[in-house]
Amino acid sequence: MEKASRSLEITIISAEGLRLDGRSVKKNVFVIVRTDSQNQRSTSMESKGGIYPTWNEKLEPLSLPNTVPFITVEVQCMMSSSSRVRIVGTAKIPVSEFIGDNTPAQFLHFLSYRLRDRNGERNGIINFSIKTIRPNCLGLPVPPLLAPILPPRRPCLATMAASENQRNAGGSGTALGIPVPYAYGYGM
Repeated sequence: MEKASRSLEITIISAEGLRLDGRSVKKNVFVIVRTDSQNQRSTSMESKGGIYPTWNEKLEPLSLPNTVPFITVEVQCMMSSSSRVRIVGTAKIPVSEFIGDNTPAQFLHFLSYRLRDRNGERNGIINFSIKTIRPNCLGLPVPPLLAPILPPRRPCLATMAASENQRNAGGSGTALGIPVPYAYGYGM
């Protein structure tokens, strides 16, 4: 089995507009989050009822293998008459939604996704938050991923002379930056 390079901290907040056989679903509902067939977590059953199901439940950290393109969030309902579990709706969330080129480590995302029933029809919305957690190697702190770690550099004489000339000429002091691609270590 592949070793996961990061984990997900997911909090299931609430669901809205859930329907099953044309009826509104407000209780006996729970959520299952899967990254693959071997990694899943679920909420407790929402049995209070109300306008819409709410959990505000933080799930145990869920490992996220590097090869996973999306996670699956599935809302299920326990039918009180038959003690049978039925799928209310499913949403597939692309990993790129919360792990991207410009996303800092441990950034908390609040997401709302449309659920689809088994026929592909719209069936409510799931609200949740998600945060990526990278494990520390050997107990060392994880460096920030926004800037490359480079040793301090001494300015060359040409740069020093140019900045001296600009100061003497009354320059504006505006610096220009050139974007440099940098591998942030995703997928390592």
